[in-house]
Amino acid sequence: MTKKMFDKVKLRSTVAQQDAALVNRFDKADSILLRAPEPATELKPAPQKSSVVRDTFSMPLDDYARIEELRIIANKEGRSSTSKSEVVRAGLQALGRLNGQQLVEALGRLEKLVPGRKS
Repeated sequence: MTKKMFDKVKLRSTVAQQDAALVNRFDKADSILLRAPEPATELKPAPQKSSVVRDTFSMPLDDYARIEELRIIANKEGRSSTSKSEVVRAGLQALGRLNGQQLVEALGRLEKLVPGRKS
């Protein structure tokens, strides 16, 4: 068996080519990854999300059942899912559109409740 003789000049040339190719690949990756972000053109600021507050309140059983009725009506009209809090929030927005006198009249029609939990 004869031992193959490697041409040292060709071997060094191939290694140098591979090294150059590797350096080029890293340079190309750096140019893509490390470039400064392009200035945004006419970007609107993202709307800030409001924080959510959890609270507990009491209401008569009839009013609580009315929330469920309104959820069912919304479902029949094509809104696939409506939460209880969405119904309450929509009611608050509707009350907010009333003038002061109308608001006082609507609040006057409510049943007075004893605040706090039942003992």
